[in-house]
Amino acid sequence: MIEKGYLLGDRYRIIDTLGEGGMANVYLAEDIILQRKVAVKILRLDLRKEPQILDRFKREALATSELSHPNIVPVLDVGSDHGLPYMVMEYVSGPDLKQYIRKNYPLDLHEVIRIMDQILSAVSLAHNHNVIHRDLKPQNILMDRHGNIKIADFGIAVALNQSTVTQTNSAMGSVHYMSPEQTRGGLVTKQSDLYSLGIILYELITGKVPFDGDTAVAIALKHAQEPIPSLKEKDEQIPQALENVVLKATAKDPRDRYASAQEMKEDLDTSLDPARAGEAVFLPEHAVNNDETIVLPQFKKQVPEEEPEKKKEEVHQQTEPAGLGLNLKKYKWWWLFIGLAAVLVVCLLLFVLNGRNQVNVPDVTNLTETSARAKLVKAGLKVGSVRRKYSENVSKGEVISSSPGAQQLINKGSAVDLYISKGQNMVKVPDVVGSDYDDAVKKLEKMGFEVIRENQFSDEVPPDHIINQSIAAGVEVKPTQTTITLLVSKGRNAPQPKDTIKLKDLKDSSLKYAQEYAREHGLTLQIIQKYSDKVDKNTVISMAPSAGTKVERGSTITVTISKGAEKDVNSSIVKTFTVNYKENDDDDNDDENETDPSNHVQIYISDDKHSLSNIYRDLYIKRDTNFSIPFSLKNGAGELKVVRDGQTILNEKVSK
Repeated sequence: MIEKGYLLGDRYRIIDTLGEGGMANVYLAEDIILQRKVAVKILRLDLRKEPQILDRFKREALATSELSHPNIVPVLDVGSDHGLPYMVMEYVSGPDLKQYIRKNYPLDLHEVIRIMDQILSAVSLAHNHNVIHRDLKPQNILMDRHGNIKIADFGIAVALNQSTVTQTNSAMGSVHYMSPEQTRGGLVTKQSDLYSLGIILYELITGKVPFDGDTAVAIALKHAQEPIPSLKEKDEQIPQALENVVLKATAKDPRDRYASAQEMKEDLDTSLDPARAGEAVFLPEHAVNNDETIVLPQFKKQVPEEEPEKKKEEVHQQTEPAGLGLNLKKYKWWWLFIGLAAVLVVCLLLFVLNGRNQVNVPDVTNLTETSARAKLVKAGLKVGSVRRKYSENVSKGEVISSSPGAQQLINKGSAVDLYISKGQNMVKVPDVVGSDYDDAVKKLEKMGFEVIRENQFSDEVPPDHIINQSIAAGVEVKPTQTTITLLVSKGRNAPQPKDTIKLKDLKDSSLKYAQEYAREHGLTLQIIQKYSDKVDKNTVISMAPSAGTKVERGSTITVTISKGAEKDVNSSIVKTFTVNYKENDDDDNDDENETDPSNHVQIYISDDKHSLSNIYRDLYIKRDTNFSIPFSLKNGAGELKVVRDGQTILNEKVSK
């Protein structure tokens, strides 16, 4: 484990642990140069000498760095610290899709399609670059505070043109989302990813995976042999066209699945159209081969073979009881026939008798609690427990869902549980005026608010304490859709007497020593990086003011740090610019919770790693927004293009 406060690669200060995995640990860190939070994945110390693990770690970095898409977590930097590889990624502050489903189920079908569209768009780009993810599951799909999807963890991704796409390199994903060909150890294709996406779509609709079991082998067998459980049997309100998308994506034979993620997206986008209401059930063209072997290397057990003669003897002893002799052989088929007939008669009688006492659960969704109770009682059922939960889509006091669900066959007199909407999850804004800024941010972010800081001098409020807040305490809002601006005190504006310090000569000192020196003497250190053929990397080239100068505590000193010889490292620069918010005079809607169709910003960059043909950032802004875009320019000049609402507002060359 890396300790908090550790400066990784002389740039990324570790803040906290985000997660621990079998291959690597993930940390929240601060980029001290660009002053932003990032996620850092660091290979576990005990695995750095394992060649296969190192290759997988490098493959993830390579696969992700080649993909520039707003719905893929980008790799910002790759490096090594004392021989320990790490990669730096965008920090996504939000739940994974598994957590989101558990918290918000049931989801509105339009919301399901919105989420799947983002996932399919990202997978389509990856497939166009011949990169197969191979481990698509809700746990690897993150969601930021604004509901935007980010696919992560390309740890077992592989390029189609690599010669290593063989059985021996078949790393396994989660068996709940694994295609039949993966369980058999077969060749993994783009259609294997589409199967996983079909399972994810099923889970978004129903809240559960289609197949479960006590062991991984049992689950894999179900994927290979059993049909996907019908969505319409669970809820008859689900359109057949939407169920068909699931059925086609999860066809057992890859040839029956969609040809591409884009084709699946186009089919999904029209699945709720009334014009497709009478669509027939999707039927695959190719038959299922249930005799194929399931290959799960990590779950195989060695079963010793018995001697054939011994087996034969045991079977003989079990099927020929003493005293029956040849008479059993002569009449066993009749006995078998009579026994089966008797069983069938008993089963038929039980079915008829039981059927008279059974009823289908009526659909009570979106009814008031009173109406739902009356409908259940009329059907011969009774109301069980009533649970209340927040819902973004169902009005307060109305039924979100029932358990058992609509159209399920149960005995008359059985209890049906109801889930009643408490309305949208509104909370009261807390009063943080006068609080320490760090404490206030932790409190607000834990509740789901986005926080913006603004500074102001104050004679009354101590430094780094809150002067005012943009939304008054006690106001009820939805935290995940609300931004609170905190006005923070910078202390008194009047100059205060300060101690003076005679600056030490920091030339040829390490960056770490310069940082410690500045911290010890209460100085602010400004860092400039520059290539140098003469001064070692991360060593001070020069300083300003010069050595021997007397300065006051709190003053800023600038040190120029060597980046090493230019030929040994990639040349990178950061381009900073501002996109102004464009007021929309025609829009009278003051509700900040609704998305403004204007101020749609798309950023395109061209450098050593990106092409202008792909979108680098895609977002909607609600205020004047600053951007800092890193460019890798080892091989020449780059280009920056910014488009707002379909019109280019910035287009310029970028050079070292």
